[in-house]
Amino acid sequence: MGSTRNNLIVLGLVVVLLGVAAYLIFLRQPVTESTQLGLDLQGGVSAQLEGSQTGGGNVSREEMEQASDLIRQRIDRLGVAEPDVRVQGTDQIVVQIPGVENPDEVIDIIGRTAQLGFYQVLATDGAPNTPAEEVSSVEDELREDLQDDQEYEPGETKILFENSPPIQGGGTDVFGYIVRQQPDLTGEALQQNGANVEFDQSNQRVVSLQLTGEGGDQMAELTQEMINDATVSGEPALLAIALDEDIQSAPQVQDVLADQISISNSGLPEGLPEDEARQLETVLNTGALPVNMEIISQTEVGPTLGLSSLRSGLLAALVGFALVLALLAIIYRALGLVAALALLVYAFLMWGIVVAVPVTMTLPGIAGIVLSIGVAADANVVIFERIKEEVRRGRTSRAAIQAGYDRGFRAILDGNVTTLITAFILFALSTGSVRGFAVLLVIGVVLSMFTAVVVTRALLGLLSGRGVQLSPAMMGVSKRGISEQETAG
Repeated sequence: MGSTRNNLIVLGLVVVLLGVAAYLIFLRQPVTESTQLGLDLQGGVSAQLEGSQTGGGNVSREEMEQASDLIRQRIDRLGVAEPDVRVQGTDQIVVQIPGVENPDEVIDIIGRTAQLGFYQVLATDGAPNTPAEEVSSVEDELREDLQDDQEYEPGETKILFENSPPIQGGGTDVFGYIVRQQPDLTGEALQQNGANVEFDQSNQRVVSLQLTGEGGDQMAELTQEMINDATVSGEPALLAIALDEDIQSAPQVQDVLADQISISNSGLPEGLPEDEARQLETVLNTGALPVNMEIISQTEVGPTLGLSSLRSGLLAALVGFALVLALLAIIYRALGLVAALALLVYAFLMWGIVVAVPVTMTLPGIAGIVLSIGVAADANVVIFERIKEEVRRGRTSRAAIQAGYDRGFRAILDGNVTTLITAFILFALSTGSVRGFAVLLVIGVVLSMFTAVVVTRALLGLLSGRGVQLSPAMMGVSKRGISEQETAG
């Protein structure tokens, strides 16, 4: 059973782990925020997106997988709880995001293709201070006027619009721009993670774009050509910066630009609104989606439904846990009380691991924890039955406990390895909440091995080392069982 010193070391390690778990759960942050809850418990938004090619045609599985990865990166950058993003079928992606405060904003970000383009403005027209209800009709009027401009050539040019807050007054400033059909410079000129939210010399918020070396050369060539054309025509040189063909800004170019430019909004005192600037930074740094994404359904799960599910799941888990502890104590007496203490250690350490990793808790995840509690109890049952068998043969409690652990460990190991293999297969072949079930089951099985074999053995070893003698009755063995074993022997 090991020396008293070794048992004390093991139990000291357990106390340290319990202290770390307590810090993670209660002290590092409020206990109500320490555990991440999934969509089914916390509420949030679930959306189904459909992919399509710009010019028609079918999308490939590889393109959908790339889009899925980029969408996951975008959500991660928003700082929300762990999302569930998975490809469904051949052309759809299902996104589940728990705990979001503004579902419409998040859905807009994840569905945006984020094609960045830089255009030389060939002609422009605008209508400042347009009332919100008239923006659409004003765009139609501006489109008709610009189509009559000599710079407009069907098939060679197109008209893009910018809607921005007004410099003075109310409403919306609506501007239309004639630009070439294809951008003069694309997002490929942007460095990886080259978009950053900054403040300019006027203390206005902008999104600065750092271009590659080749992109900087192309930008310098483009802006030099624009300045030359403006000198001849007498019109200002405007560079339209578009995201998915929506003009974000169209600043006037007065000097040749090279490797760094910025997206700004001079119509507001603070420049770009913070939320808009962060969204631009996110979609530009994660890159453009390889396919067009259309939201075909969106469902919001209310926190009330999630709270009800959480209470039901926790109640079921606590009742099951209490029944397991009671049965162990009734059937195995003193051994059962030691096992119950070890299971309490198991439960607390499990909570600490869920917080530390962190693991997003879902209803299937709670089911995985409940199942692992059964696995932990089963490990104790195997060992305790071996101990009782040795006691019936007339061995002392110390010798019986030693033999019980030595002979029962192999059966426990085989059973738990089988469970682990099943959990790994579930994780590899499944998605979403089933994966959460598999993860928590693996953690629970490994932790149950530790508490059922190491912790209970150290506790019983320490009791034996202190001279505590456990009678057969204290271990759940009746005198009749001992006499029957002796008669059979």
